Amino acid sequence: MTHPLEDARTRLLVVDDESFNREILSVLLESAGYAVDQVDGGQEALDRLAANPETYDAILLDRMMPGLSGMDVLLRLKQDRRLRHVPVIMQTAIDGQEEIVDGIRNGVFYYLVKPIQRELLLSITQAAVQDHSQYRLLMSEVKKHTDALTLMNDARFRYRTPTEANLLAVMLASAVPEVPSLVLGLSELMMNAVEHGNLGISYQEKSDLIAKSAWSGEIERRLALPENRGKSVEVVFTRMPHMVAITIIDQGEGFDWRRYMEMDPSRVFETHGRGIALARKTGFTAIEYQERGNVVMGLVDLNHLSPSEPNLP
Repeated sequence: MTHPLEDARTRLLVVDDESFNREILSVLLESAGYAVDQVDGGQEALDRLAANPETYDAILLDRMMPGLSGMDVLLRLKQDRRLRHVPVIMQTAIDGQEEIVDGIRNGVFYYLVKPIQRELLLSITQAAVQDHSQYRLLMSEVKKHTDALTLMNDARFRYRTPTEANLLAVMLASAVPEVPSLVLGLSELMMNAVEHGNLGISYQEKSDLIAKSAWSGEIERRLALPENRGKSVEVVFTRMPHMVAITIIDQGEGFDWRRYMEMDPSRVFETHGRGIALARKTGFTAIEYQERGNVVMGLVDLNHLSPSEPNLP
C-alpha cells in the first residue's frame, strides 16, 4: 500500500455517533498521514461542513445514527452547490447490499464494511481523496481559460497520452461554461479511451497495477510500444442551438461497456471502476456507446441544466 498524501491539507471528516468507532478510524487514518476531524452526529457534521466548505477532501459517514442518519446528511450535502462533489465514504453493515444500492442511487460510490479492515480503509480513502484532488485541479484549470472558446461550434482533435487527455478535457469544458463539472466526466471518458481503449489494459490488470503502485509506469511503457505509437484518440465537438455533443473514438477493440454504465455494488470496495458511472452523473445529460464500445458520445442538453452545478473554485 502506498503512503497517501502527507500534506496536512489532506483533511478528512469522520462522522459517527460511536466514540470507539471514531477513535479507531482516526488512529488508522492519522497513522497513514491524514489530518482527521471528528463529529458525533449528522447536524454537527453539516454545520462543520457549511462553515468550512473547502476544508475536507473526503467524509467518512456512518449510515446508522440517531437524529439525522447518514442518508439524511448525504441528501443535504448533494443539495449544497459547495459540497456536493466532496466524496462520501459510507460505513455500512457487512450484509448491507440493499443499503449500498440505495446509496449508489444517491451518489455514494465509496463504501466501508464494519468491522473496519485497515487495508480496505486506506485503499478506499486514498481512492476518494485522489478523485477529489483531480476534481479540484480540473475545475481550477477550467476557470483559467477564456470565454473565447464558447465561440467554437465544430472542431476535431486528436490526443495520445493521459496528460493530453486532461488538457483537452479542460479546453472542451471551457467551451461549455454553463456546465463547469463537465470537465470531470470528460476527463474520465477520455482517459478510458487511452488506458482501456488504445492501450488495452483490462479492469483486472488496472487493479493489479494500482495495488503494486505500477499504474503510471505501465501507461508509459505501453505508450512507447511500437504497436501503440501510431494510435490516437479522436474527439469531435459539435455545438447545436440547445445541445452540445462530444464524441470520443479510440482505436481499441472495444469492451463490454454495459456493465459500467451503472455503479455495480460489487465494485464499491475497489480502488477504481467508477469512471463511466461518475461521468453519467457529472455534467452530461446522457452518454451513448456504440455497440463495440470504442465510440462514446456525451450529450449536454443546455435547456435542462442541473440546478446544483458547482461554482468554480
